[in-house]
Amino acid sequence: MPHTQPPAPHVSQKGTPLSVMTWLKLSSFNVSAMAAVVSIIHVSIKSLSNGEKILYYFLALFIWRYLRLCVNIVGFWTYKPAPIPQGNAKYYPGRDVTLVIPTVDPLGVDFHECITTCARNGPRKIIIVTAGDELYAKTLNAVAPVMQEFPLIKFLVTRTNIANKREQVAHVIQYINTPITVLVDDHVFWNSTELLKSLIAPFEDDQVGIVGTNKRVRRLAGLSVWRRFWNMLGCLYLDRHNFDLKATNAIDGGVFVISGRTVGIRTCILQNKEFQAGYLHEMFFFNLLGPLHPDDDNYITRFIVNQGWKIKIQYTKEAEIETTVGVGEPVHTKFLGQCRRWVRTTWRSNSSSLFTEGTVWATQPYCVYAVYLTSFTNFALFTDGALVYLFTKSSWYTDCAEPKYALAALLSWIVFSKTVKALRYFSTYPQDLWLFPAYVLFGYFHSFIKLWALFTFWDYSWSGRNLAAITAGGNDADEGKELTTEGLPCDEDIPELDLGPPLSPIRPGSVAIIA
Repeated sequence: MPHTQPPAPHVSQKGTPLSVMTWLKLSSFNVSAMAAVVSIIHVSIKSLSNGEKILYYFLALFIWRYLRLCVNIVGFWTYKPAPIPQGNAKYYPGRDVTLVIPTVDPLGVDFHECITTCARNGPRKIIIVTAGDELYAKTLNAVAPVMQEFPLIKFLVTRTNIANKREQVAHVIQYINTPITVLVDDHVFWNSTELLKSLIAPFEDDQVGIVGTNKRVRRLAGLSVWRRFWNMLGCLYLDRHNFDLKATNAIDGGVFVISGRTVGIRTCILQNKEFQAGYLHEMFFFNLLGPLHPDDDNYITRFIVNQGWKIKIQYTKEAEIETTVGVGEPVHTKFLGQCRRWVRTTWRSNSSSLFTEGTVWATQPYCVYAVYLTSFTNFALFTDGALVYLFTKSSWYTDCAEPKYALAALLSWIVFSKTVKALRYFSTYPQDLWLFPAYVLFGYFHSFIKLWALFTFWDYSWSGRNLAAITAGGNDADEGKELTTEGLPCDEDIPELDLGPPLSPIRPGSVAIIA
């Protein structure tokens, strides 16, 4: 029980960012090591190609494309999650964890399940933050039944004046008085009542600043073939991410992003004024464009890397979350819009990591290759086409006794490489195997999406939800309202909560505590 647990330990309010000299030393060493590896590969394929340029280009492209897959397979299978402490834990969900759930759809079919599955994990507090008068009233009504079901959890409902996830999250930082905060999207479902215990386990290491989860997309039954195809693509989208995150985190501790669908983060990081300033006013392209509204999880991940905190992916069954992707109407338009937004984020964020901030050169040498540099060349249609073309022009094909078998071997490898990250899904749902060719074809079509995203990287609209259509409103100052179990307001001060001055330049909203 929370009242009998020892007090939470004190953790330094700052990470350990690298000094300029340390960064120079580490990055110089890592770049030198990369250059040595490239030199070894160059000498090896030069010897294999025996002076034949076409064969040399084929081997170079093949290794560039598939070396990371082979290494990632090793990383995937050698990964180890942080164990859940069996006793004397530093952190407990009911004492040390606050959940923050931004929403603009409190009456949506997913919202009730989201907050209910979260509440079953027994956090100390759940904060729901919405936007405007109308949504604020609807959110209060939506939360009331869940509050009655979980009377030991403190529920706080508040709002901002505009529908902007970054401003919504920044607004509630002042209401968080636990050492760990978990940010949760409003269409996420927690499958286990042990999720919080597993999620906070990595924080036993005082150097860990952020923890990611094991993400799945919910596969819905009874869909038409058309909707089933897009639902499958959504499922495979997160499965592919899981594979890469688990692998790279095991190899050098790096990741390309910690997804904001459900993420645990030390509250002291959120309270950092430097974090808040960048979070609310992130610019890009030489500070000419912005501030960004999407890409919030990428900003959080990069900030934590730059501040010297460790990152941990908690890939366990207990830490598994589900969400919905590829089922919203109109299904193809919404999913393709999300794909464009995600890829634009990749172009912006990966460029910042490599060329603007640069910390990854010193701290994540494998990810520099396997995540950041290869993301700029990962156009499946063009690279696979180039591989086949170069191979058929090389002596390995023209001088082969049975060239058709040699080409078949290359094509088989290409197909096999596309099954590795999809293996879990198709082994779980073998009834969808007949859709595998469509999955491969969409991967090739995605090359055009990625190319279009590069040419339109300046577009930072939030595809998928029409946030601009939400009318903002609200009072000029916070008003504390505590609701009884019957949902009736009483004029009392907010208990156990020191509001203090705002920690960020936000527009004030309204707040109600349901305790």
